Amino acid sequence: MTHAPIGLYVHVPFCTVKCSYCDFNSYAGIEDLQDAWLQAALTELALWAPGVNDREFSTVFIGGGTPSLLSGDSIRRLLNEVRARLSLAPDAEITLEANPESVHADRLETYRDSGVNRISMGVQSLDSAELEFLDRIHGAERAEQAFRAIREAGYDNVNLDLIYGLPGQTLETWKWTVERVLSWDGGPDHLSCYALTVEEGTPLAARVASGSVIEADPEHVAEIADWTAERLARAGFEQYETSNYARDGLQCRHNLIYWRNQEYVAIGPGAHGYVDGVRYQVVRSPRLYIDRLVTPSPRAPRGEMPKAEGGLPSPAVVEAEQVGERDHLIDTLTSGLRLMEGIDESRLPDLYQQVRPVLDWAVERGLADRRDGRLRLTRRGHAVANEVFVRLLDPSLV
Repeated sequence: MTHAPIGLYVHVPFCTVKCSYCDFNSYAGIEDLQDAWLQAALTELALWAPGVNDREFSTVFIGGGTPSLLSGDSIRRLLNEVRARLSLAPDAEITLEANPESVHADRLETYRDSGVNRISMGVQSLDSAELEFLDRIHGAERAEQAFRAIREAGYDNVNLDLIYGLPGQTLETWKWTVERVLSWDGGPDHLSCYALTVEEGTPLAARVASGSVIEADPEHVAEIADWTAERLARAGFEQYETSNYARDGLQCRHNLIYWRNQEYVAIGPGAHGYVDGVRYQVVRSPRLYIDRLVTPSPRAPRGEMPKAEGGLPSPAVVEAEQVGERDHLIDTLTSGLRLMEGIDESRLPDLYQQVRPVLDWAVERGLADRRDGRLRLTRRGHAVANEVFVRLLDPSLV
């Protein structure tokens, strides 16, 4: 059995409300598909298992969407199948994403009894005007109640997602949100603090394009980021990635797999995976996903499942690409440089010499530094990381 970490990502496409800034593959109003989605996900897991069950899975991440909309029984069935089909590490990190309005004590207890040992809750803000702008349907009081319920259910590894850099947001309203969540029942164990990104194709992007919403000034966003890093350091959090902070060594092990460009199986509509050097995407539409895995194709002989893309085992895969050496290198650099640990240049392939001048350029300008055999972005470099990454894609810009 190989010792390289591998993870499992399970995508849950259901949401109560589709937020205007969100470009994740999630949908409101399709709750009637939950049972069929689960059947399809279990089928997809069974198809993947024979090719990867000699690997030890160190993490499972149930993301979305809003997985906390699922019943306790659904999560129990899912994780029972994961344990039956895959080699799950005894200390595997098993994360479930939640939103405050769908956190319920009975579900939390069943999730925990089924093996979930980490909850990641999307709070985003505690300011009522900011929550309204983000189309969030919880308030500050409900978010705190949900956090308390998670603690009372026995979880000792809890992440909260927060968003800053909203149009019109002041440093004071951001400080109020951060200080308040730090005061909740000892505070979270992990914080993901993301600067708002206007994603193409979202309603928010349309509002920005029309001029009805003005994006936050980058200097103001940088000021908020600097205050956040300093305040969370005083609160005992280690910043280990551009947007992520952890107490007591509780970094998100699943996300570290992504940032270290390691492998993970992904199932569920719209999920992206990376296995045996192949990056792939599952069909986005939940109904087509179910059709490909549960409903036999009328055009296939004897009702067989449709053929999988790229030789992969799941017929729900619609795109698959073998990652070339250069693309793998760029992925390793752009992901690894988001981490405070940086990258070990001595372990990179010879091809690295073709793009090394970009990193030399970054060092000369104070965006990166070399220490102890590792290359890391500086605080300034993290703030303008895309300036480095765009040059890795096109070194002629240096």
